[in-house]
Amino acid sequence: MDQAPCPVPAIDHLPAFDPESGLVNTVLETPKGCPGKLKYEPGLGLFTLSYLLPPGQVFPHNFGFIPGTEGQDGDPLDVLLILDMPLPTGLLVQTRLLGVIMAEQTDQNGKTVRNDRLLGVPDQAREPIADDPVPVLSRQMLKDIEAFFIDYNRRRGRHFRPLGVGDADDARAILEAGVVKS
Repeated sequence: MDQAPCPVPAIDHLPAFDPESGLVNTVLETPKGCPGKLKYEPGLGLFTLSYLLPPGQVFPHNFGFIPGTEGQDGDPLDVLLILDMPLPTGLLVQTRLLGVIMAEQTDQNGKTVRNDRLLGVPDQAREPIADDPVPVLSRQMLKDIEAFFIDYNRRRGRHFRPLGVGDADDARAILEAGVVKS
């Protein structure tokens, strides 16, 4: 008996930008407050548990990726959504970029690649969050995010080194450079 081919999940066909609004498409993987790293598995259309954090440690913000992009690490570009509430895994969020933590990551084999963390907010957060990201992205918040990723990577045998912080234009330039051309 022949089996029908599995359809490719819709996430695998999403562009980086919403064609109507021009906003960034973000697919949520790991909710804020989750003690494990969830990862989307292309082709399967499923999210898997990739890594458990040590007791007491949780993701500080909603963590996702931008479909239709690829960073130097071979994965889609990463996004942290700065929002007080956790969002469900698999949710598609129209995102406004606020900035970027530029970073490089060295794996266990000594290979170093850029692995920036784009920072954004859901477009629905337009009212409570001013267009000026300074109040939202305080220096302490940025230091806390950097510290989380330094520790997270150290525990996985990798070195994460922040290189600086960029604004929304810097984040957009990184995103546009990472769009996969088809």
